[in-house]
Amino acid sequence: MKKSFIMLTMLLMLGSSVFAGGGLDFGIGPKIGYQTTTLSYKKADIQSGFANHFTVGLFGRIGYKFFYVQPEVLYFRTSTLFNVDVNPTSTFLNIPTGADVNITMNSVNLQVPVLVGFKLFDTSLITLRVQGGPTANFVLNSQPLASYTTEDGVTTEITEETATNWFNTKNIAWGVQAGVGVDVLRRITLDVNYNFGLTKVFQKLDESGIGSEYFDFSKIEDTKQGLFMVTVGYKFL
Repeated sequence: MKKSFIMLTMLLMLGSSVFAGGGLDFGIGPKIGYQTTTLSYKKADIQSGFANHFTVGLFGRIGYKFFYVQPEVLYFRTSTLFNVDVNPTSTFLNIPTGADVNITMNSVNLQVPVLVGFKLFDTSLITLRVQGGPTANFVLNSQPLASYTTEDGVTTEITEETATNWFNTKNIAWGVQAGVGVDVLRRITLDVNYNFGLTKVFQKLDESGIGSEYFDFSKIEDTKQGLFMVTVGYKFL
């Protein structure tokens, strides 16, 4: 993460020195925020987002008149719950037929979006923007926690080692972001983007450690992630 931050900073600083005076606008700065599946203006929901899905990163912006390019490097954690069914003929770990198997996948991510934007309204006081572009999500570390609950309501934890062998997360997942942004005094930035997942978070489920012989994966066939990202930043330079 540190190497990515340093590399992006150096590239933007180099660009500003090369193109200074050429009518291009350069900026770089930190940003913080959170990720959520549902946007909300309620204070409790926003506090919960920061507490559970905190995001921190660095962004840069290179603009010319009403157009700009905004690369970012964002670090965040995610926790996603998946439910699978046990196949009737399975004897894996002696899990009873009809039990609900829950897998919580905790992961540490580094997301690198490159957004292309257009300023709809631009004054020294406030700027309204729209933007979109590709994003690469690198999974730095993932840890599954698993358990199963029988029909009579008894829950049993599954060992960490066994659960780790169940699912193999991809090292990188691709997506597309689109959203809107507001700048105040050309320095303070607010961005609300939605990430459309293009590739699955996991490898093909029937090729995972447990395989389709033991479990029915039909409930979670599609593991593409779609999330809102709300961030506030400060633009230097």
